[in-house]
Order: sequence, then C-alpha cells, then structure tokens
Amino acid sequence: MSDVFRVLVVCTGNICRSAQAEQLIRARVAENFPQFESVIAVESAGTAAMVGAEMPAEAAALSMQYGGAPADHAARQLTVAHVREADLVLAMAAEHRSAVVRLLPRAARNTFMLTEFAALLENVEQNHAALAPGVLALTSADKLRSAVKWTSGRRGYLQPADATLADVIDPFRRSEEVYSESARQIVDALSRTQRAAVNLAHRVDP
Repeated sequence: MSDVFRVLVVCTGNICRSAQAEQLIRARVAENFPQFESVIAVESAGTAAMVGAEMPAEAAALSMQYGGAPADHAARQLTVAHVREADLVLAMAAEHRSAVVRLLPRAARNTFMLTEFAALLENVEQNHAALAPGVLALTSADKLRSAVKWTSGRRGYLQPADATLADVIDPFRRSEEVYSESARQIVDALSRTQRAAVNLAHRVDP
C-alpha cells in the first residue's frame, strides 16, 4: 500500500468550497504537522467543474485570510480515477457525497461530508479510550487509513438532524456575507477535525 495518504475534497465547480478546503488542509498540515507534509497529499475536484478556472476573488481572499495559497488553483472535473486513488474523500454537501459514490460505489466507506467527518471523528475520540492493538506498528499513512475506518464505523451513532452535519453553503455569485459564512463553516469543521485527530493521536503515540 502507498506510503502517501490521499485526501480528495469535492464540491460542484471546484472554485470556492473544495478549493478553499484543499488549501486550508494543506496549510494546516504544513504549519502544525510538518512531519506529515510528505505523507498527506491533498487535491480537489468538482462534480460539474468550471475546468481550468481560478477562484473568484472573494473565495481566494478568504482562503488567504485563513492561511491558504490560492494563486495556482485551476478547477478540474471529478473522475473515477480521482476517487479510486483517494484514501479519504471530503464532500462539501450531501449531493457531492452521492455523486462520488455513484462514480465508485465502494467509495461509500471512505467518503464523508466535511461536517459529518468532523462530527464522526469527535465521536470516535469521545467514545474510544483505547484504539486497536498493533496500530503502533503501522506506517503514518496506514495509521491515517485506520482512523478513517474507525470514523466510518461510527456513522450509525450520529443523529441525522444534528445541526453540525449541515452542507457547506455554496457561495458562488452570492454576497460577501455568504462567502464569509461558507468559509467559516469550512474552518470550523477543519478545526474540530484537527482537535479530535490530535487527541486520538496522543492515544496512539503517547
């Protein structure tokens, strides 16, 4: 199995939400977990991508505000190859998760809405005092794959009406306030995911 853990972020046009999330995940890894920069590869794509397009000025500015680097972004269309290669797929909304699974049904196991993944990982962190034996012998990439499996296994423990499972708002061609709220949702979900992941990591590597 590859020593690289591949994250794929998906929205519609691949110019706002998924582009921001891709850039912010990459920035957080570089700033907080530099030892994982060679382990985690982050990409994004759109279910109806504006292929080759750069980010709208509003989306790019918010990405930079939160630490992202939007300058070289070019939208690309989601393909089954992208999904097949990914260890974790983060969809910005339920429709994007469905689109990913239609392309490759077995991807249902490792495809989540961004807000759903944050909530599930928190559930893993809150309900598992000890993780699977033998995890210390795994490579860094395989530890991350194991975390995805644990997270997927908690799907039935969340309430469908949970407000934390909301779609990330599509801000394209909307007001600056909507752009800001959409970015805030992404940042909040990533912060929740990071906190839970760090706590879990301390249990694996005390």
